Amino acid sequence: MTEEELMNTKVAEAANIYGEAPKIDLSLVKNAKAAKVSKELNDKIGDSVKKQKKNKFCFTEEHEVQIPSNGKLYQNFEDADIKNGIVRLKPMSLADEETLANQNYIKNGTVFSHLLESCICNDINVKKLIPYDVFYLLYVLRKITYGEDYDFEVTCPECGKKYKKTINISDVEWQELTEEEDMIKTIKLPVSKYTITIEASTLGNEEEVNRLSKTSDAGDVILNYVARTQEILDDEGEPVNPKDFADFFEALPGKDRAEITKAFETIDDLEIPTIELVCPKCGEEDKVSIPFNKSFFRY
Repeated sequence: MTEEELMNTKVAEAANIYGEAPKIDLSLVKNAKAAKVSKELNDKIGDSVKKQKKNKFCFTEEHEVQIPSNGKLYQNFEDADIKNGIVRLKPMSLADEETLANQNYIKNGTVFSHLLESCICNDINVKKLIPYDVFYLLYVLRKITYGEDYDFEVTCPECGKKYKKTINISDVEWQELTEEEDMIKTIKLPVSKYTITIEASTLGNEEEVNRLSKTSDAGDVILNYVARTQEILDDEGEPVNPKDFADFFEALPGKDRAEITKAFETIDDLEIPTIELVCPKCGEEDKVSIPFNKSFFRY
């Protein structure tokens, strides 16, 4: 079979499964151009697979989950449910468990976005969710997949004894947003007099920090600001080149940084829940975040 015939077959198969694909005159496309068209077609099909492909078997039901932000941050989303803070979540499948073990996803920091893209039934971009909602959804996902009880091992910081603790995930209390907040804010900085347009930290930002850190010497805090920033205008209203964003934040005065922090404090003050522990050996009392490790998504 020739390359042209192979590609025509691929387009036809895609049309049968996902609907009619865009018409492409492959007779005009050769070698590198053919490869480029093929990639674009695969990307288009890949986007539709996420929402349209269905397995022959379905053994689980969707769960309606009210996220802690109550949708106050997502009023610009098209999905009506997320505007009301409702995410429709299905339990993990065997394929989702394999996603958690995918070394490429782990290395590039995208494992959680791939997992949630598979398990969330709403038509939303999970990369635009704030980390607090993401962690909450992961806890709920663990609960609806494996059950309420979560067993984990703890090491006492006082005497070093290791002991097991069991918690009921539904008993963990999470903070909620009650007032609507803007995800993107434009801030006039008091010292530099520069104006910055920046968004609240999202899952996608954190993935971008992971990517940027591989080629930049800047610290994660600075890279986080870089990933979140949409525009910087100097004191005369001229835009700063995005290539210079890292240098800008490295030189940022403390008072200017405080102004950015203040703008997002309502969102950033949402804290991951802690639990109280008492060592069975020495009686040491401690408060710790619920361990989130490899064993979290195991029965």
